[in-house]
Amino acid sequence: MRTKIIATYGPSSKNLIPELLKAGASIIRLNTKYISPRQVQNIIQRHPKTSFMLDIKDRNLLQKISHLKFKYLAISFAESEKEIIQIKEMFPKQIIISKIENQKGVDNINKLIKVSDGIMIARGDLGKSIQFQKVPMIQKSITKKCNKAKIFSITATEMMPSMISYVRPSRAETADIANAILEGSEALMLSEETAIGKYPVLAIKMMKTIILETEKHIKEFK
Repeated sequence: MRTKIIATYGPSSKNLIPELLKAGASIIRLNTKYISPRQVQNIIQRHPKTSFMLDIKDRNLLQKISHLKFKYLAISFAESEKEIIQIKEMFPKQIIISKIENQKGVDNINKLIKVSDGIMIARGDLGKSIQFQKVPMIQKSITKKCNKAKIFSITATEMMPSMISYVRPSRAETADIANAILEGSEALMLSEETAIGKYPVLAIKMMKTIILETEKHIKEFK
C-alpha cells in the first residue's frame, strides 16, 4: 500500500494504538490542541516504535516538545516560509509539514513548498477561511505542485465523517478518498473518525480497502 493512513488519537482510540497500526495506519497524530505536552510524552514513551505526528497550533508549545522523540511535526496555519525555516532549525531530525488552512497559506504555497518537507491540505479550516466551493480546486492545485516538487502531500479533514457514527463510509466519501489518491496525495488523514468516532479501527480498515482498490487503477488515470 503506497498511500499512508494517518489516524488521529483521541478518547475513542485511547487504548487502541496497536490495533490502529495493525488495521493499516502508518502514523498516529497527536493534536496538541487537546493533549498536553506531558500526555504527549507519556503516549510516545509507551509506544517507542510508533511513528507519531505532533500537530501544533500554539507556537509556545514548540519549546516544550523539543526534547521529545517523534517523526513528524505539523504546523497549523502555516503562512510564512521564514517561520518554517526557523522551526526546521529547532527540529532538525523531524519531518516538517506545513498545514494550509487559510488564504494566506494558499497565497504563499510556492514558498512554503520550497522550505517544507510536506504539505497538508487541511480542508476543514480552509473551507471556513475561503469560499467552500474553491477548496476542491485548491486541493488539486496544491497536490499537483507537491508532486512536481517531489515533496509529499496529505489530504485531511472529513474523509469519512459518516464513520463517526456509522459502520460504512458513504459513496461520496469513498469517491473523495479515491480522487485524492488519483490526484497524487501520498497520505490521507482521519480526524474525528478515529479520535471520537464509534468505530476507529473499522474506519482504518475501510480506508485501507478503498486505498488498495484505487491503487490498482492509478496507471489507468495517469
